[in-house]
Amino acid sequence: MAAATAASLSTAGAWAGGGYGRHFAEHGYFRGAATVAMAPATPGAPVAANDVAIAGFAFSPSTLTVSKGTEVTWINEDRAPHTVTGAGGLNSPVLKGGDSYSFTFHSAGTFSYGCDIHPFMHGTIVVK
Repeated sequence: MAAATAASLSTAGAWAGGGYGRHFAEHGYFRGAATVAMAPATPGAPVAANDVAIAGFAFSPSTLTVSKGTEVTWINEDRAPHTVTGAGGLNSPVLKGGDSYSFTFHSAGTFSYGCDIHPFMHGTIVVK
């Protein structure tokens, strides 16, 4: 049974193997590109100081400190769709694997955000 599960995951991806792929496809989560940027070459590793990787159903780094006027970019490295939604106007479209979302922080403060699809995913941007 483990071999069958591993085979289904390797050929169809974890979401399809878990039965979620059809659900996400039926509800339109996999349609259209949110942005034109592609994921970095090293999964889980931001390519710039102001990037946040979405990998393994987590935001990395989970807390990022930036200066006012900084543009932060979230890059979805997962196959599953995610969003970046929170205080201060953070409101990405659904990001499929490889998509990114950028937001410029114009005021100081602490901005908490999460993924609407996976409520256990949380992150924070601290703007000084």
